[in-house]
Amino acid sequence: MPRRRKLTAVPGQPKRVVAYRRVSELAGRGGDDFYSPDIQLDGIRRMIRPAGLQEVAVIDDIDETGRDFAREGIDRIRRMAADGHIDAIAVYKIDRFGRNVLESLQVLAELAAKGVTIMSASEQIDTSTPSGRWMLTNLLSLAEMQSDEIGRGWSGAIARRAETGKHHGRPLGYLKRDKMLTPDPDLAPAITEVFRRYAAGEPIGEITEYLATMRGVAMHTPNVKKLLRNAAYRGMVVAGGEELPGEHDALVDDDTWARVQERLDAEAGTPPRALAATWSLVGLVVCPRGHRLQRQGERLVCGQGRGDVKGGDCPGVGRPLLARVEQEVLDQVADYAARLRTDAEARAVRLSKRAAARVDRARLEREVADARAAMVKLATRNALDQLPDEVYQEALADLRRTERTAAAELARLPAEAKVPDPEQEAAMVEKFLALWPKMTFAERGRSLRSVVSHVKVRPAEVWRQPEEKRVTVHFHW
Repeated sequence: MPRRRKLTAVPGQPKRVVAYRRVSELAGRGGDDFYSPDIQLDGIRRMIRPAGLQEVAVIDDIDETGRDFAREGIDRIRRMAADGHIDAIAVYKIDRFGRNVLESLQVLAELAAKGVTIMSASEQIDTSTPSGRWMLTNLLSLAEMQSDEIGRGWSGAIARRAETGKHHGRPLGYLKRDKMLTPDPDLAPAITEVFRRYAAGEPIGEITEYLATMRGVAMHTPNVKKLLRNAAYRGMVVAGGEELPGEHDALVDDDTWARVQERLDAEAGTPPRALAATWSLVGLVVCPRGHRLQRQGERLVCGQGRGDVKGGDCPGVGRPLLARVEQEVLDQVADYAARLRTDAEARAVRLSKRAAARVDRARLEREVADARAAMVKLATRNALDQLPDEVYQEALADLRRTERTAAAELARLPAEAKVPDPEQEAAMVEKFLALWPKMTFAERGRSLRSVVSHVKVRPAEVWRQPEEKRVTVHFHW
């Protein structure tokens, strides 16, 4: 095992240095205590040029907190270090690198193991010595304490802004004009499309690639999932863990938001590589108890079944052959399309359900809108009249429950715009069945989800009961 190099400020005069700049929030800031990107870069260059070092890149993390390291700039530095392209990182101040002692030291140790050190234009430290490493830890601790103090001061301001519907910060897809969020004409449609694709079941990796292409910069899966959790995209502001109606326009409708959150909860803790579609029915097939079936080789098993995968208490479904289950699903989908074209009664039932859903949707949308309007009025009255805190919190909780109940029922209704005419849906089904052999697994899954809500597989009732006798396809309509 090669000997690990010590973390030093200038180890043997490193030749290749990357200048790293970070600003928590750029827009509208100034004053003596604000280190703009230009000030940081000037200070860094005054340090490295007299030392004869080579500046190989300038990497920025603008509008990024120093409390965590899920930053695109840091990820790029890690890749450059792993490829052996840099010898040191130069920062204006240590707190520009990070304001979290534990994670900062972990990242620095990771980089040091690859022969990359850190240099500061403001603090003269030599981390090859015990006193230098002690000084580095203290500087990071000071940066974290300052961040805590700043956060404490901001929390009250953020809460007051939230009560009036104003969002703090600038989420991707918005612009900030006159301290108000407005949809970015270039990126807002892309954010809406990201939510739509995730709700439709598209793999998170493909969605990440799509958003990276639209932005023109690299994106990473954890950052995209964090974006999908941001309630600002449904027109809300968050303060103290509470969601309040915001003044800005939503980029996502309530039913899409609910489906996205449901999928995020279901996939929480699952590595992205395990979410990539490797078979057509992934996420669609369930046992009678509603547990999702998993693929084991050429067969399916219940993830909660006794003796299967996790060793749960579910009776399971045995080990049906995946190919036979998939073929039966396709046969039932084809029969479904034929019924839509020829069965007048089935078409009448379908149209009746559509009419009923339209009425339900209008009622639920009114309930959601009324609840949100009432929350705005309540927050305004509280700001003006200072209602007793218990009265305010109780009234707010009641309105939030009303809104969430109506929104949850609304989410269970298929989006009206996505429910085509029976003839149109029959043509769509016939088209994707014809293209099935040429589709990727992800494309097959998306096509099935457009018409199929889930596929239920039952355990065999008799010895070697064929798979086609145990499969029931449930359609959206």
